[in-house]
Amino acid sequence: MTAEIKDICALCRNFKMKAHPEHAKVGLGRCHGYDNDPAIKIKNPFTPWSTKKCARFTQDWAGTAARIEWIEKQRAKQQQG
Repeated sequence: MTAEIKDICALCRNFKMKAHPEHAKVGLGRCHGYDNDPAIKIKNPFTPWSTKKCARFTQDWAGTAARIEWIEKQRAKQQQG
């Protein structure tokens, strides 16, 4: 795993794409890291999976291997296209 991969939203437990298929089709996922904080409202909680992690980043350790595999596939697609 590279340092670059460690620093992106795709590895965060708060980042979900499957629940939002229309956004996922264009490479966006929903950040749920701020949902329970009334003091902070995100203007747009949908962000690219490759966005640099924020202060609410929580590593999804249970799904790390699968997410890294998915990230590598997405990067390969981007390099081909």
